[in-house]
Amino acid sequence: MATTKLRLRNDRTSFGKTTVYVQYTFKSRNYYFSTKEKIDPAHWHARLEKVSGNAEEIKALNSRLQAYLADINQLVAGAIHQKLEPTPAYLREQLSSPTGSAATLAEGTPTATPNFLALFDAYITATQATKAHGTIKHYRTTLNHLTAFAAQKRRPLTLDAIDTPFYHAFVTFLTKELRMTNGTANNQLKRVKVVMGYASEQGLTQNTSFRQFKALRHTETDVVYLTREELDRLVHFDLLAEPRLARVRDLFVFACSTGLRHSDFSTVRPDQIKGNQVVVRTIKTRDWLYLDLNPYSRAVLERYPQGLPLLSQQKFNTYVKELGQYCGLDAPVQVVHYQGSQRIEHWQPKYELLSSHTGRRTFVTQSLERGMAPAIIMKFTGHKDIKTLMRYVKVADTEKRAQMEKAWG
Repeated sequence: MATTKLRLRNDRTSFGKTTVYVQYTFKSRNYYFSTKEKIDPAHWHARLEKVSGNAEEIKALNSRLQAYLADINQLVAGAIHQKLEPTPAYLREQLSSPTGSAATLAEGTPTATPNFLALFDAYITATQATKAHGTIKHYRTTLNHLTAFAAQKRRPLTLDAIDTPFYHAFVTFLTKELRMTNGTANNQLKRVKVVMGYASEQGLTQNTSFRQFKALRHTETDVVYLTREELDRLVHFDLLAEPRLARVRDLFVFACSTGLRHSDFSTVRPDQIKGNQVVVRTIKTRDWLYLDLNPYSRAVLERYPQGLPLLSQQKFNTYVKELGQYCGLDAPVQVVHYQGSQRIEHWQPKYELLSSHTGRRTFVTQSLERGMAPAIIMKFTGHKDIKTLMRYVKVADTEKRAQMEKAWG
């Protein structure tokens, strides 16, 4: 995989200053593209890949450096999109062309505000080592939506253009053209704000309009979980004639009885079983979890002494719906969401709403119903605060009635 970063060439120092280069790593080898910008090495912040300081000339210098990096990342992305190999020679050829914006920047020619799409792509590349694979995929999806939006509007998206008119136009595009729910559109806006915040921190823009972007009105996603009766029905359902669904059922039951995300329960190996616990370092948060086994999770592990079956999240989410339909998990569930100002309400059978995350919600909700303290549940799920934990909870009507009887007689 090709990667880029800004760095100094310490072997190229003259008159106390050093040239800033873009280090391009391609097939495990490093290549260097000069930005032709020279700085005092004492002022270079290697981790942030920028020149330290708040003076206007420093901000302008960092802007040029980031724009050069963004242009190279854009060339790499363009080559990959065209099914071309982004070799160093290819990049040098593109950068040396009269229209190459990075080459123009290197010569110090005044330039417009850096392209937001190029910077967005550069941000993804710069942070992919510290973000979960799923998070990077979400940012890529948002970049695709922004690219489609810019193409439809036939206008470049500069950093200065991410303002209030952009906000309203982009919201309309997401909710009307792409027919997103407001909750999904809010996720796109959140990522736009993150990248603009990154640009602001790097001194690339003085535009702060993005801080005023408001979340759209929406309802919280209905917490779909399995009741105790539904979970037991799934556990005991005869699937001898459907071995594929039996494997999906086992994975799903394991998720329901441990609270693990798909990225964690799908890769459990025998060496992670320590006595009566499963020891997991989560993919998303890098936290260590020590999960005590119960009859449900223990029975699943005993069926797979060589490790749980592997299944991608996409296939799992497709098959678990099929599993739910096959096993009769068809209780009607009311679904309410907003598209713009329009409130949309409909009913769906529960199996259509099942996903890998349903297992995590089932574990949290059933653990509370079975009497486990929230602080203990958080030890199993890795949640850091009670507010986040409670977003997973939906108390069943039968449990409400039982608690009322217990409390009030």
